[in-house]
Formats: sequence, structure tokens, C-alpha cells
Amino acid sequence: MTHQTNPKSALLERSRFSLGELPRAKQFEIWKESINCIYSVEMDRKTREAGFVANLNSWRHRDLLMIEAQSCSQSFSRTSQMIAADGMDHYNIQLYTDGGVKSEIGIGGDVLQPGGLLLLDLSQRTEAQTSDGFKSMHLFLPRHLVEDHLTHPDDHNLRFLSERDPLVSILFQQILALNRYINELADHEISVLQKTIVMMLSACLNAADGGTRSTDAMRRDIEKGVMIRRYFRQNLFAAELTADKAANDLGLSRSSLYQLFEKHGGVKNYLREMRLRHALKLLGDPKAGRRSMYDIALDCGYETDTGFIRAFRAKYGVTPGDVRAGHRPHPRHAGDGVDKRYENWLHTLA
Repeated sequence: MTHQTNPKSALLERSRFSLGELPRAKQFEIWKESINCIYSVEMDRKTREAGFVANLNSWRHRDLLMIEAQSCSQSFSRTSQMIAADGMDHYNIQLYTDGGVKSEIGIGGDVLQPGGLLLLDLSQRTEAQTSDGFKSMHLFLPRHLVEDHLTHPDDHNLRFLSERDPLVSILFQQILALNRYINELADHEISVLQKTIVMMLSACLNAADGGTRSTDAMRRDIEKGVMIRRYFRQNLFAAELTADKAANDLGLSRSSLYQLFEKHGGVKNYLREMRLRHALKLLGDPKAGRRSMYDIALDCGYETDTGFIRAFRAKYGVTPGDVRAGHRPHPRHAGDGVDKRYENWLHTLA
């Protein structure tokens, strides 16, 4: 647990999700709807009715997000449909301080032992089961911070890292310490620790035993996907970026590119979602407070501020000006009084 002192960081944000004040009959329904922003969860009826609990203590610092969770036994999954709908491709490092997690499709193991780590790749499907009364920590890192340091960046979804590996044990303690002392760290100190965690994680993954189950053909598809993601990330805010230009630059036929982005609703939809997600983050940054809406629109790949404002409102239900004034897009079921800011943080993590 973190020390409850006033944060030293000027950029640290906190959120606490708790269902304790809600009627028991509604608790699991609200939990399931909220956590569906990243995973689909299921639980047997007896557990739901016998004393369901779910608490999330979260903090965000720039492009680093930690969620400390406590709940009951449940299965969680991330489907192809969810991946296509939200476009998130972060890495999620999980560790458990009580209880654990298992997966029949894990790599390098199937049960997380105390002191070990589990890595999930949000760009790939996930199926796992937690134990009852678990307490866990979930550190989310944007993909671009990690993948360039990995020999095979797409080979580690559901990767179980053993507590017997000294480097894994050190990384486990490093994440615990970061969470414990986050309020006492200055912004530049948090950034240093983030870089350290990225390098240690990369070393653990590059040394991990147990190859992937992918065939050579599948590996070629994975490498192609990495190349395409990098291209769009590097050119995301160019107004002249179109499907035709992307296909030409990538050496692909237009039909091949459309086929690859079919699960994302097409190239145009993918670009719009990524640009608006960046805009939401930018509008909440105090350093960008003096910039005109037109400049922000241009930065996000829009030719006019009118078109930008219209697309932003259609996506988030509020205008960019509303967000700049301090209003945030309301998560689903916001009227229940539960703090769900972590949902927005997940979807705006750069």
C-alpha cells in the first residue's frame, strides 16, 4: 500500500473505485460494466451473491498507470472484438500480494507463484482465472516504451515470469516500492524509475525460456503488424495521412491494408480513434492550456477546428473546450457515484 501523504509530484493523479456504498444487488453489474473497458469478467452466481467486493486504487503519472485491485475469484478475458473496439496495445505487468492467477494458455507457466510476474499484451487475446480474495497490482506501460527493447515484442502475452529468476524478483520489489513511495517522489524521480522498470522488464522478457506457439507464417504477420503500428504512430498527426499514402509507404496493396484494419473498423476509423485519444490527453495537460483549439486540431491531424470539435463531441459527449475547462468525459453509469477515472486513463495512456 502507498503512504497516504500529500503527493510531492505536481503531475500525479489519483482515483479510488469502490462499490461499498452501493446496494449489493447492483455491485457486480457495475463492476462488470466498468472493468469491461479493458477485460470481460465472469463470476459464479454464488460468489456474486455471497459477498462480492471490488476495490481499485489507481494513480497515473504521465504515461505510467498503476491499478491496485482487490476482489473475488473471477475469470477475465480480452477478446478480439474488444481489441478491435478500443485499439489499446499497452503492456500490463501483474503481480499478486495475496492470492494468484492461472491460465491454461500461459507461456512459461500456468500459475503465478508469490514473487513472480505475469505480462499481458493488450493487443492480443487473454483468458485467465484469479483466486478468491486476491490482491493484485497492475502496472500499465505504453507499448512504444517497451517494444523497441524486446527481441520479439509480440511473443510475451500471458508470459509467466518465475520468482526463481533473481532479476524478476528484483523487478517485483521495484514495482512494489514504486507504488509504496509514489507520493514521496518528485516528477523526475518517477520518470527515472519508469525507465529502470522498462529496462529490467525487457531484460527479463528477452531472457525468458519457452518459445512462442506461433508458426513462421504467423511470425511474419506479427512482424508486419509491428511495422504498421510503428508507421501509424510516427505519422499519426499528419493531415495528409490517408489509407492510400500509408499503403504506398508501407509497400502494401490498398486491399491488404484494409484487410489488416478490418477488425479496427477500417483505417479511417483507427486513425480517428487514435487522434481523438491523443487530443483528450493533450487537452488535460496544463502545459497546453494556452494553445489555441486550432493548433491542437492541427496537431491531431485535423484541417479545421470545426471538424475536430465535431468529431471530439461525437466520441466523448463533451467539447474540447469543456475538457479544457475541467470537465471530463463521463464514464458509463457515472450517475452511480463511483469514481471511474481509471477508465479514461487507460484509454488516454500514450
